[in-house]
Amino acid sequence: MKLDFFPQRISAMLKNCKAENIFEIRLRTGYPVTVKGMDGYFFLGRNGTTIFRENAEICDFPMIEEIIGNVTERSLYAFNDEIKKGYLTTSEGVRIGLAGECVYDSGQIVTIKNFTSLNIRIPHEIPNCSEEIYDRLFQNDIYNSLIIAPPAMGKTTILKDLICKINDNYSKNILVIDERDEFGRISGKNIDFIRRSDKLFAFEYGIRSMSPDIVITDELCGEKDWQCVKSASDSGVRIIASIHGSGLEDVLKKKFFIDNVFDRYIVLDNKGVPGVLKKMYDGELKEL
Repeated sequence: MKLDFFPQRISAMLKNCKAENIFEIRLRTGYPVTVKGMDGYFFLGRNGTTIFRENAEICDFPMIEEIIGNVTERSLYAFNDEIKKGYLTTSEGVRIGLAGECVYDSGQIVTIKNFTSLNIRIPHEIPNCSEEIYDRLFQNDIYNSLIIAPPAMGKTTILKDLICKINDNYSKNILVIDERDEFGRISGKNIDFIRRSDKLFAFEYGIRSMSPDIVITDELCGEKDWQCVKSASDSGVRIIASIHGSGLEDVLKKKFFIDNVFDRYIVLDNKGVPGVLKKMYDGELKEL
């Protein structure tokens, strides 16, 4: 995984960390750089991670400015469609959340400037992390399935592994709607990608153009996303998706929830290890 968009001194510190154990790096102007690993958050220091604040590297505005400049190749305008949505994605699939000052024009956000914080999420390939889910759900058929977990708990990692397993074991056309370009460069004989498109456009034109048997997408966020999923399901396309939530109850309380769309609800355990299954429910909300 290339992390060459960091300032040189931060890159040197990260080399002293075990890359496979880094899931998130947070930078806030005036505060220590923090790294999230398997056991929680630590400070980033000269020799790697540390629990001592006095040994931590302090983030400043030039550091944030350099990272954003490197990712955008010094052309913020070229990346503004992503920036105004609050994120950037590198060519390696590293997603960078942005916090700063929103700029409006006629009531619409046109960009974000004066960045003060970055949340850098490091994607991982963990072969077979979806094995238990696949074995219980997809051995004989593909169910409309919704994966539920809090942010940064491995939903995308699970989906990436499921894509590979389904591709290897089924002769079905798979369309991956990768709205934020987070799925990396996985490929397969039956896999098609639509990247960096909102779900409304991707569902409509992707299903019409590519005639998929299965659509896999990440992070259903609102009414429009759910309507896309329902429309696709009603047309006979199988859907596998994810959503933020600590459990099924969180999903059921969402205003945009639509019943009778998903056949299975998969709740991941909040342990920070992708693929740990906590509970599973059928389409009638009965625990399996």
